[in-house]
Amino acid sequence: MKTYFMVQEKIRPTWIHEMVVKANEFEQCQIFFECNTLRINAKSHLSMSLLNGMQGVCCVSATGEDSRGAVDALRSLGTGSLS
Repeated sequence: MKTYFMVQEKIRPTWIHEMVVKANEFEQCQIFFECNTLRINAKSHLSMSLLNGMQGVCCVSATGEDSRGAVDALRSLGTGSLS
């Protein structure tokens, strides 16, 4: 399962934290986040911190149990406020 969305503002640490927390709610999925040339583990704070300051078209992909739910939840959160 994969979805794309546009991040129009620069990504901030609080947004990254919210995304990692949400990704970790889906224990039976492997979830990856792609932005520009990066493809990283969405469940890792260290990996996701590489997104700080980025913007543009991003992709969330997931495999495993409830991958649709994981992708939908992260897309919804990703298109929300970046405060």
